[in-house]
Amino acid sequence: MKQHLQKTATSYVEACQLLRSGHVKTVRLNWNVGTDEFFRIASDWCDAGARIKKDGEHFIISIKGFPIPRQ
Repeated sequence: MKQHLQKTATSYVEACQLLRSGHVKTVRLNWNVGTDEFFRIASDWCDAGARIKKDGEHFIISIKGFPIPRQ
């Protein structure tokens, strides 16, 4: 099974679904992320080893070393 390098999410729920899927390494947050939402994402994902960086006007969440869930 091949992993996709990057997907784009248009909501917090979609970003979490993509990250939990195990099929992507990075998710571009393609919406106007508010402060509360940013800290929620950081709390949920950075504690699990993800990294968040700013790329232009969007944020990108990168995950490394996460196992791909069995189908």
